[in-house]
Amino acid sequence: MTAGSDNESSAVTHSAVWALERLAHQRYGRDAPSLNWSVAQDLLKAGLVSVPRPGRGGVSITLAGQDFLHAGAEL
Repeated sequence: MTAGSDNESSAVTHSAVWALERLAHQRYGRDAPSLNWSVAQDLLKAGLVSVPRPGRGGVSITLAGQDFLHAGAEL
């Protein structure tokens, strides 16, 4: 059963990749773009973003998310 979980976390939808790229290119003084629930879940399950405790702001890109973005930029 763990093999299925690994496959789910490694598959990231195109929408989730697009959202991760938008999160990485925030501009000063602007809020992070809002994510729909399914995209946020895809990014969380893949470990590409983290969510702080309730009331503490938006999502943050993890080190794995930064590596994912850098790897995509090199392709």
